[in-house]
Amino acid sequence: MGIRKTVEEAIRLYRLIEPGQGVVAAVSGGADSVALVLCLHSLAPELGFSLYAAHLHHGIRGASADEDMAFVETLCRRLSIPLYAKKADVPALAKAAGQGLEEAGREARYAFLEEARLHFGASRVALAHHLDDQAESMLLHLFRGSGLAGLCGMRAQRGAIIRPLLLARREDIEAYLAAQNQPWRLDETNLLAENGVRNRLRLELLPYIEKNINPEIIPALAGSAELLTLDEDYLLARAREELDAARRGPGYDRARLHALPPALRSRALRLAFGEAAGAQKDVEKRHIALLTQLLQARTGAHLDLPGVAADIAYEHLILTPASEGPEQPFFRLPLAHEGETKTPLGVFTVEAYEGPLIKDPSIAIMDADKLPEDVWVRPRRPGDRFFLLGAPGQKKLKAFFIDRKVPRAEREMPIVFCGECALFVPGFGISEGVKVDAATRRMLRVTYRANQLD
Repeated sequence: MGIRKTVEEAIRLYRLIEPGQGVVAAVSGGADSVALVLCLHSLAPELGFSLYAAHLHHGIRGASADEDMAFVETLCRRLSIPLYAKKADVPALAKAAGQGLEEAGREARYAFLEEARLHFGASRVALAHHLDDQAESMLLHLFRGSGLAGLCGMRAQRGAIIRPLLLARREDIEAYLAAQNQPWRLDETNLLAENGVRNRLRLELLPYIEKNINPEIIPALAGSAELLTLDEDYLLARAREELDAARRGPGYDRARLHALPPALRSRALRLAFGEAAGAQKDVEKRHIALLTQLLQARTGAHLDLPGVAADIAYEHLILTPASEGPEQPFFRLPLAHEGETKTPLGVFTVEAYEGPLIKDPSIAIMDADKLPEDVWVRPRRPGDRFFLLGAPGQKKLKAFFIDRKVPRAEREMPIVFCGECALFVPGFGISEGVKVDAATRRMLRVTYRANQLD
């Protein structure tokens, strides 16, 4: 099947474009995007849509990138396709945001494409991902430990984004361009295996598998992604049903959510998170784990996540939009008197203890009967106090850190509190109020383990 026919079939099969709509094709100048724009240009009169093009100069490859932009401008003039082009300084954006070039480039590219879509008043943005890209994405997610959603790979449509080439092979795309005597631009960085994990997959791993294990590995992986997509869509639909059934006014019945099988509960919480965040947010596995733990917390428990504030109010989980807030997220979680309490910054482990006192300020040996019932784990706040074991008296926690010459960045840790009184400050010790003495009958050992930085 020719590439033009493959694109037409994808458009009809997935209903990617409706008559009368405007479509912006993202054109980098590479073989895939050039084939995409040629196919869409050929199909536009027949399928009744308007075609536009967009090109972003990333400010990375110097003269080569300038030549890419000139090539795209010439191509669009020849085809009489309106072009929206722009230059961006991705290295500067990456430095300002503390990101890698790939991540910053991706964010800049998608923001630009949405800008182009709005500029033309179009309904769709067409990207040139194809079957080989799909296989690479699936493997990349697999090696990173992705769940089912990641193993589904890229979808033919997500929101305004469509991928009409997703059923086509890379070799067929290049053969199509060669048959039309249509040149394309070559990004030399894509030919270097050492330049990123995806390049290694494309240039080394997949060719090895094709030669030694399965010559049809690309369509095999893409077929698996399609089957997994069916499973994911079903689970997501069931999770949405359960989330709707758990709605109670502005929140959710937390007991009902917690009783769901893990596969449905995690998806329901992701959906709830997305609704509360409004804009698209990247919710991570650890965020869902924290929300799951919060479902069993006492009234008053609070957790700040990216763009979302989560609260427990009696029998309800309340999720509300929130600003990104300070560098360190604020949270307030009840300390489990046995087992683990996971926080965004680290984990507290509480267990019964019998033995000698341990002179280690990162481990707290407490009198279990002196530990109040209402104990919370949270970062420090203005007004917090600490009466360190053996100290002459209590003082403001801020003053305590200043006296110890603790750098500001090292003061941001989860601390065990009762009200405004710190009971255990990891790395510094426990409060006089929970010390072990001659009258102690039961002891608890509380250990804090900070999250490892990536």
